[in-house]
Amino acid sequence: MAGPKKRTPQKGTPAAQPAPAAASTKARELDFSDRLAVVLAFVGSGCLLILEIVAGRLLAPTLGVSLYTWTSVIGIILAGVTLGNYLGGRLADRWPSRSTVALIYLAGSIASLAILGLVHYISALELPTSTPAIVQVLWLNAVLFFVPSTILGAATPVLTRISLHAIEEGGRVVGRIQAAASFGSIVGTFLTGFVLISAFGTRRIVAGVALTLLLLAVAARPPWLRNRAYELSSLALVIFVAGAVTQAPCLRESDYYCIKVINVNLTRQTATGAAAVPGTFRDLYLDRLLHGVSDLTDPTVLFYPYEQLYAQAIKRVHPHNTSVDVFFIGGGAYTFPRYLEASYQGNIVVSEIDPAVTKTAREKLGLAASSRMEIHHADARRVLRTLPADQQFDFIFGDAFNDFQVPYHLTTREFNGIVARHLKPDGLYLMNIIDGVHYDYLRSEVRTLRETFPYVGVIAPSGDWPPRPRDRITYVLVTGLRPPSVALPIVPQDNLETFMRTGKSVLLTDDHAPLDQLLAPTWSAALKDG
Repeated sequence: MAGPKKRTPQKGTPAAQPAPAAASTKARELDFSDRLAVVLAFVGSGCLLILEIVAGRLLAPTLGVSLYTWTSVIGIILAGVTLGNYLGGRLADRWPSRSTVALIYLAGSIASLAILGLVHYISALELPTSTPAIVQVLWLNAVLFFVPSTILGAATPVLTRISLHAIEEGGRVVGRIQAAASFGSIVGTFLTGFVLISAFGTRRIVAGVALTLLLLAVAARPPWLRNRAYELSSLALVIFVAGAVTQAPCLRESDYYCIKVINVNLTRQTATGAAAVPGTFRDLYLDRLLHGVSDLTDPTVLFYPYEQLYAQAIKRVHPHNTSVDVFFIGGGAYTFPRYLEASYQGNIVVSEIDPAVTKTAREKLGLAASSRMEIHHADARRVLRTLPADQQFDFIFGDAFNDFQVPYHLTTREFNGIVARHLKPDGLYLMNIIDGVHYDYLRSEVRTLRETFPYVGVIAPSGDWPPRPRDRITYVLVTGLRPPSVALPIVPQDNLETFMRTGKSVLLTDDHAPLDQLLAPTWSAALKDG
C-alpha cells in the first residue's frame, strides 16, 4: 500500500512568514555599526585614562604628589571601573540599545564636569584632622573620581552586547571591543602625559573630556537626542565648561607642576647681615609647596634659613667676590644662583628639569640672561653623568624637591658616587632636606652619605637640635671628601651619633629607596595641618 504523498509548496509561496512589527522595531534599535562600536569603545576608554592621569595633577596643589596619592587615584578608578563593568553587564541584558549607550556617555560628561566644580571646594571635603591622612586622600579621590570611572566602565559591556548579532561570533565581538578599549586607554595615557597636560592644563583637559563624551552620546544617535531641546542643553553645557575652565589656579601648568607666583610684602635680612630691607618679594609655589622667595631689586636678600646657612658656609671658605664654581641640583626660584652671581665670580651650572620653571623665573622672579650661568633642562643625575670628567666644582647644592621629598634617585649611594667625582678635593656637597615626626629619612640620608663621603655633618636651624617629635624642619647636610678647612655651625658629632642611634635608618640605593614610607609620618602630619 502506497504511503501518503509528500506535499510540495506551490510556486510563489513564501518559505517564511515576515517578522511581527514589534520585532522589526527592536531589530532596528539593536542595529549598531560595528565600526561605530569600536570607535566609541576606543574614545571612551581613552577619556577614562585621561581622567586617571589628570587626577594626580588636579590633587597635587592640595595633597602634594606621593606614592599614596597615586596609589589612591589608581585604586579608586579601578574600583569604579570594576563596579561599572558589573552594572554595565546588567544594563546590557535589560536595555541593550542606542539609548543606553547615549545615556552612559551623557552621564559621564556630566560627572566629568562635576570634577571641575568639586575641585574648587576640595578643602571643604576634607575630613577632620584627627582622621588618618591616607583615609583623607582616599575620601577625596573617591568623591572626585569614583562616579565618573563607574559610569565610563559601564560602556564596554553595553557596546559588546549590542554589537553581538549571533552567538557564533561572540568571541570575535568581545575581542574586538576589548582590544579597541585597551588601545584607547594606551593612547589616552601617552597623549595626556606627553602632550595634553603641558599644552592645555588639567582643567581644560577635563573640560575637553566632558565635551568629547557629549559628542559620543550624540554619535550614538538615539531618537530622543534628535531635537531642538537637546541642542540648547548642549550649548548650555558648553558655556558651563567655558566658565569652569577660566578658574584654573595656576599661572602656568607644566608637565611637572602647577606653577604659581604670588606678590608679598616682607622685610628680610640680607645674607651679609645688613639692616632689614623692605621691598616687594615674590613667592614661587610648585604644586602646594613654597619653593622660593625672590627680591626683584636685590638678589643678595635671602629668605630661607637654609639659604642663609649656604651663604655662611661659602663665606667662611671663600672671601666675597672671589671665584667659586658651583653646580645646582634644582633651580626653583633661582634665588641662590642669583645671589652667587651677584656675590662671587666663577661659573654657575644649574640643572632644572622643568623648563617652565625657568621660564617663570625669567618672567616673574628677576632671573636675567647671563654668560656665567649655564642652565640644563634635564634631570640632574643625567647632567652630572654627561659633564666632562675633569669638570669639578667648589660646591654642589642639592635643592630638588617633589613635594616634601627629594626625588629618590638623587638620594642614593650610586648618585652620591657621581657627585663625588665632580667635587674638587676640598669641595663640599650641601643638600637640604625636609623631615619631621620620627626623622627616619634624615637618619637614612646621613647613613647613605657616609658610604661615599669621609665627612658628613648636619646643620640645623638655631635651637632645633635635637629634633622634636612632630616638627617639620629643613636641615642642611654638609659632606665632602675631607672635613671643611674652616669651622661650620654643624651639630657636634657626639650629638649626631646619639641621634643616629635613637631611631631606624635605611641604606638608600637605586634598588631600595623607600622615601615615601620614610616620609609618610611627615606627609601625614603636613596634610593634617593643612
